[in-house]
Amino acid sequence: MLFGEFATGDVDRSLTNGAYSAIAATVFRATAPKLVIGRAISVVAVALAVLLLAVGLAESLGTAAALLAAASLAGANLLLEYGRLAMVEPTLVAFLTGAFALAVRTVRHRSPWAGAGTGLLLAAAVSIKATAVGSALAVLAVLVGPAAWRRDRQALMAGLTALGAAIAAASSWVLLVALPNLERLQTAVRIWPAVRYPHTPWDALRRLGRYAIVSDHAIILTAPLLLAAILGVAVLGWRWRSLDRGARDTLVMAALWGFGLWLVVAIGTYGPNRYVVPALPGLAVLAGFGLATVVPPLARGRAGLLAALAVTVALPGTAQYLHDAAASGHQRERGQRTLAAVLPEGAVVYGAYAPTLLFDTRAELLTLWPSAGANTDDPVGRFGVTHVLAATAGDLTDPTLRVAGLQPLQQADGVIQVPWGHHTLHLHEIPFSHPSGGSP
Repeated sequence: MLFGEFATGDVDRSLTNGAYSAIAATVFRATAPKLVIGRAISVVAVALAVLLLAVGLAESLGTAAALLAAASLAGANLLLEYGRLAMVEPTLVAFLTGAFALAVRTVRHRSPWAGAGTGLLLAAAVSIKATAVGSALAVLAVLVGPAAWRRDRQALMAGLTALGAAIAAASSWVLLVALPNLERLQTAVRIWPAVRYPHTPWDALRRLGRYAIVSDHAIILTAPLLLAAILGVAVLGWRWRSLDRGARDTLVMAALWGFGLWLVVAIGTYGPNRYVVPALPGLAVLAGFGLATVVPPLARGRAGLLAALAVTVALPGTAQYLHDAAASGHQRERGQRTLAAVLPEGAVVYGAYAPTLLFDTRAELLTLWPSAGANTDDPVGRFGVTHVLAATAGDLTDPTLRVAGLQPLQQADGVIQVPWGHHTLHLHEIPFSHPSGGSP
């Protein structure tokens, strides 16, 4: 915990969301812990990632490819959507894109300083979310592997500097953060879903086929970007011999980062669409390169054609995002007003959906992590819960009413109901409950 007081029953997410927790805690201390501030952090992160692609790729792939890559990322629906939800993914993308931009500089200039910055940013990205491990390994592999193959000592030294910086940062985190807070870290890790991977090629192909059908809408929502990235891979193969060393390494790095990470998600047993968000910048790099090649450098009206291509890739995801944001934003605001109107002063609301629907109210909110055993043992008696916000009994997305002591509420409709997406949430009042100053 960076600020505030750790309470029994809490899950210390700062240990598994590292750099993001530090940024968010600092910003919230200066402002207030409101959803709009969390969204502002995400907006800044998305803008920074887009700017980094536009600036960081220009020297290696050309201005047109860099701007098209930036536009492709700016219109990536999943990145925009998780920014609206104020989740960690946009900040993770910003750190990964910054590391990639420095890695490109490391490749072109054989700079140990750029290599060190790359390693530190990759370590920070992994601290935000463990799904960044695959992307980090892809970047480091391209920095070290080709340099060793070519026996380029200067480039190899820069790559090893990146690897050393990442290892040093990880080791420091283990010594200074993980070991002193080992019990809390173990509790935080227990809430992670278990993911299993195939043992045979046939099993991997079977899972890929299933993912192509059921990908949590990831393929549909990123279809324009995905198709443009596939075009980029085809153009890379076609132009391989004509590209210089820096461009080849940059594009191989992007391909391993984007498609490699998505492949890992696809063959696992658990792959929500947020897991592919860290792969989007890599896909955007390939998309920008492929689209820039479609229009020859000396073609008449090239600027207009490139702008049209950028709009073609970015507009569908942006339009879908704006439509969904308007619908769910109004729904959340209406739901929050409806719930807040019936909550008394000093209410303590318990439930998996409570932080989402009541974030900007004065009510004390408690969520639960059943897999870690956090806040599931007698929440009424221990924390003075006065109200429970839960989905309709039988809704598999919400474990709230499966907590011991709250199961009788499964037969009740609650004092008021509000819609949330495809779910109906019920606000239940706990009789004879008095606030006892439980965990925030």
